[in-house]
Amino acid sequence: MPEAVYRMLHLLCRLVVAVPIGTNLGLLHLLWMLVSGRLLAARGAVVPGLSDCGLATPAVRRAWAALGHGDWTSGQLLARWDALVRQEGHWQPHAHGGYHPVAVDVTGFWRPRLRACPTTHYHGVAGRALPAIPLGLIARVGQVGRQRLALPRAVVRADPRDAAPGAHQRRLVRQAARQCAPD
Repeated sequence: MPEAVYRMLHLLCRLVVAVPIGTNLGLLHLLWMLVSGRLLAARGAVVPGLSDCGLATPAVRRAWAALGHGDWTSGQLLARWDALVRQEGHWQPHAHGGYHPVAVDVTGFWRPRLRACPTTHYHGVAGRALPAIPLGLIARVGQVGRQRLALPRAVVRADPRDAAPGAHQRRLVRQAARQCAPD
């Protein structure tokens, strides 16, 4: 196994060790699918992405269950990831004029078949907003060696009760401001 793959797998194992038994292995498989690029190759389809990892059918089902019903939150996972990456000591934050940038972006997970989906996201090819689950990602900007690397801090889902894109953007900016350090 190449050294970089071993190190990533070791980090992921350290990440999920605090997650309750029954969820930790399934979550490890999900995270491995993400970092190995198999979710991208499966065009966002979780079950085919997990299967492409070479997992047996029971392991795919366990990972799918961990995603929807596991005892974990993205906030807890991101905080633990932040701590682990900083412990490794390779990630260095960027600074510009004494300020440390925080990047914010929004993406949509398209759900054209979801009935009565209250939220939408603009789709460039379609030229209009389509039913989607918009997610905002907040990350600290830095690098490992010469590779630029964002360190995710929070994922902010659009509120289905206030589905306007502007409302989601305001929530995202408020959350990003809370993530900022004094510098």
